[in-house]
Amino acid sequence: MANPQLSPQDPALATLLAELEANAAPVAPGFWPPAPVYWLSVILLVAVIVAGAWLWRRRRMRRRCLLALKTLQQEPNGARQLQQLHIVLRNAAAQHAPAHRTESAPAFAQLVRTTLNRNDVPAWVNAHYRPDSHVEIDWREPRTLIKRWCR
Repeated sequence: MANPQLSPQDPALATLLAELEANAAPVAPGFWPPAPVYWLSVILLVAVIVAGAWLWRRRRMRRRCLLALKTLQQEPNGARQLQQLHIVLRNAAAQHAPAHRTESAPAFAQLVRTTLNRNDVPAWVNAHYRPDSHVEIDWREPRTLIKRWCR
């Protein structure tokens, strides 16, 4: 069976061609739903913001503790100095692990000893509990504790 040859003058072909619609441009893509790359970008941006805020908060606590150490070094009252140093170190330890906030004084002293990697507990750690609380403080040790606990 042979294909019939169609000629442009054929009335049936002309009728069919007249019924065809003109080519239309496709609709431009809309804003919604966004492509997966946009979702990943938003998730990554939120993660970066959260991580940045967390790091900024930790470093802020470290700066506060180190500034408190500097001001404590000029404190003339030795008993108050030891008491405030204990509070600053407790707060720094709580930044490291919140369970350290509720530890007893001997457990806190052992934490200081293990953190400083010493065989004995420094004399200044719980000296504010004793009636005679005049103790020399090696300020490098509290600074080391804060730097290790407030990373």
